[in-house]
Amino acid sequence: MNSILTNSSVPVRADLKVALDKSFKLLGKPGDWLTGEQRVAVYAETRQARHCAVCKKQKLELSPYTISGQKHQGIGQLEFPWINVIHRVTNDPGRLSEKWFKEALSNGLKEDEFIEIVSVCVQAIAIDIFMICIGLPAPKLPTVVPGKPDRKRASGAKVGPGWVRTIAPEDAGPSFKDFYSNESHFYIRRSLTLLPKETRRLWYLLNNLYLEDPRIFELEGHNRGISRAEMEFLAARASALLGCYY
Repeated sequence: MNSILTNSSVPVRADLKVALDKSFKLLGKPGDWLTGEQRVAVYAETRQARHCAVCKKQKLELSPYTISGQKHQGIGQLEFPWINVIHRVTNDPGRLSEKWFKEALSNGLKEDEFIEIVSVCVQAIAIDIFMICIGLPAPKLPTVVPGKPDRKRASGAKVGPGWVRTIAPEDAGPSFKDFYSNESHFYIRRSLTLLPKETRRLWYLLNNLYLEDPRIFELEGHNRGISRAEMEFLAARASALLGCYY
């Protein structure tokens, strides 16, 4: 597969280029719970969500539940529960709630499906926005790779500290213990661990886009084009604009 960054006029770090290409390709492969076809459909719906008039109306209201009885403007490949999760994650992540999560399950989504949908959305948004910000169009959708997902529930997963079941560091088995070798930001790293393989895919991309260990004060030994202070300034500004209050 040619790199999605082939036509970039902006220099991109070699390791980041590899990570973006690999993560993009993996979005077309079967995951823990979804087929490759379903994952690509989630990617496509994530793009469509940015043009949804209902989402734009919801965003202007004090509560997204003020706008009711109107269907999101989706592509038509996925059922409503999937579309609602995708559109809210894409357009209104600052107001996601336990009520929203429970509604998704009551509408027929399995917890495992929910988590993988969220992960695919996050990766699709990160890749597309990166491309757009360096002056490239969003790439064509990933190639669907046939095959069946594992659909094996992770052992040791328990509800908490949020709404979904997660694997705590002390409950991680031998095959997953290394994921917690970095003793920082446990809670955010725990958030999607009900699906261990998908969690690794997500954090492979995020670690390369940001830092594998954010505890470092400066960037000695790290190849970055801006300082750590500049990185955090951009992160803080983006979080304020997007309503990210983690």
